[in-house]
Amino acid sequence: MKGPAIAVDVTIVGLAYYVQEALGVAEELAREGISAEVIDPRTLVPMDIETVWASVRKTGRVVIVDEAPATCSAASEIAALIAEDPETFRALRAPVRRVCAVPVPVPYSPTLEEAALPNRDGIKAAVYGVLKESLRP
Repeated sequence: MKGPAIAVDVTIVGLAYYVQEALGVAEELAREGISAEVIDPRTLVPMDIETVWASVRKTGRVVIVDEAPATCSAASEIAALIAEDPETFRALRAPVRRVCAVPVPVPYSPTLEEAALPNRDGIKAAVYGVLKESLRP
């Protein structure tokens, strides 16, 4: 027997290294009273898109974190798959947000590399953004 459904505020899809960063952000957000469901797709082909769809239908909000630049990235593919599924698209309460690397070659300098790649602050900012934005009341 299933228990009562627990409300979740946002879905965070983390790719590779960013699963751990997303989990860390989810812990920080929980201390603020914001609940996040973190999904690790593990593989891109085949992708367990049903798990992503189910979570997004539940939360209505999604942030996708990928170390690649947004153009032609796994984050873009996941966003497209969310938008192409009618039931999931209708469930969206805010636009899909991607947190990706800036579109430059990865710098050699550790300081510049850190500035070019996604980080926890950027993930949190994206979560706050989707919580503030609304496609419908």
